[in-house]
Amino acid sequence: MKKEMFRAFTNSIVLIFIILTTSYAQVLKPGFDKEEYMELMKVSARFGDTTYSNAIAKPQQYDFVYRSPVIGLENRWDLWVNKQHSVGVISIRGTAASSVSWLANFYSAMVPAKGELEISAKEKFVYELASNPKAAVHVGWLVSTAFLSKDILPKIDSCYKKGIKDMLIMGHSQGGGIAYLMTAYLYSLQKNKQLPEDIRFKTYCSAGPKPGNLFFAYEYEAMTQNGWAYNVVNSADWVPEVPLSVQTIYDFNTTNLFANARGIIRKQKFFQRIALNYMYNRLSKPSLKAQKRYQNYLGKMAYKLVKKNLNGYISPEYYSSNNYVRTGSIIVLLADEEYYKVYPDSKDKVFVHHFHGPYMYLTEKLTWNHHSTATDSLSLASLNGTWELNYISGVKIAFDSLYLNQKPAITVNTNDHTIVGNNSCNSFRGKFTIKDQTIRFPDTFVMTRMFCEGGGEQVFMDALKKMNKYTISANMLTFYMNEVSIMRFTRKL
Repeated sequence: MKKEMFRAFTNSIVLIFIILTTSYAQVLKPGFDKEEYMELMKVSARFGDTTYSNAIAKPQQYDFVYRSPVIGLENRWDLWVNKQHSVGVISIRGTAASSVSWLANFYSAMVPAKGELEISAKEKFVYELASNPKAAVHVGWLVSTAFLSKDILPKIDSCYKKGIKDMLIMGHSQGGGIAYLMTAYLYSLQKNKQLPEDIRFKTYCSAGPKPGNLFFAYEYEAMTQNGWAYNVVNSADWVPEVPLSVQTIYDFNTTNLFANARGIIRKQKFFQRIALNYMYNRLSKPSLKAQKRYQNYLGKMAYKLVKKNLNGYISPEYYSSNNYVRTGSIIVLLADEEYYKVYPDSKDKVFVHHFHGPYMYLTEKLTWNHHSTATDSLSLASLNGTWELNYISGVKIAFDSLYLNQKPAITVNTNDHTIVGNNSCNSFRGKFTIKDQTIRFPDTFVMTRMFCEGGGEQVFMDALKKMNKYTISANMLTFYMNEVSIMRFTRKL
């Protein structure tokens, strides 16, 4: 009997351990997460100069770990880590203020999405970003992906050995264009068992240009569907509209209306055949000529400049297409009248709508997070537990100076709708109402009356009374006043 009880107890402990370790390992969730994206934008903005980066709040959830040397076509990436939740961030830099960095954008002929690049006299980059032989991608960003991956893969391995199996891939602007290809490359390494299958990648391409043709887009969207990759676009920004696209009769699926157009025309009567041939040529020849011109200028001529900066690099065979398409699950940040008052159009400031600031401004106005059906219903149980404050808006004093001795914390119980907590000085208790993601705390709490120095206590209590909505993501609880985030907490218990 004692042995049976001991066995049952042991099995229970093992089961609890499995449940806890499994849930701990699965931090990343599918679906567009507004707070997750905003935090990654703060990470991405660290590439800017001091004036630029200081205008963007610092990341709260991630710590800087590593910055790569400048490699390839002046590319660079950062590694950030949330050690508490075992999540890593691969942050890819956008275009830098140099001609070589811009060359990566202008070198925009297409190459097959499967093949190899001779990136130096002794190195070949073998890749498979899509299996369809019709799939093609931007050659400049493929070169960037080749060089960056050499530095990124050892860091992924290092993170994995430390138990970090959730990786966010973030790129803004050119970084977004590269992030598409990097994501597809990492997925292919997993498919070929060159990377552990239990690493979970989730990608945010922000302000990203078009990375390839329709057949690449199909496969990229299929491999990341169900909420594992997003393309965030400001509707006022011109960068997601490039590279220039030309669609020809050869950019369709094999079975299409134009496949046997010549044969059908030849079967017509003489005068009809003459007229139809004339119309067909007028429709098809201009786009075919334009595509060839683009390939000459943005491929062959640009290559002459690229090889001066990449010793030993050999141009690959180009794919005869320039049918660039917007790729991925699109999150549209719709510029409205209020937006244009803050960021008016300008003939001189051509990037006025492209920088981190306007993107974050519009993201703050989003009223929803788009989660897959697996996470659509936010369980009340996820709100239960103890949460410690790590961010509060509307104050000019630094957070650590506001709460020198103790950070405010709350414990929520949705069974009896009670909240107890400490505002860094006094304890308090009260009841709240909740429906879906709408929550309201009382105007008055039962509270101790100790004297407290500084204004942190009152700032916290005032904010708590104003909030009316919450979201939870990756053990982070965020409170909102209408649609503006005003408080953020980290789960403690």
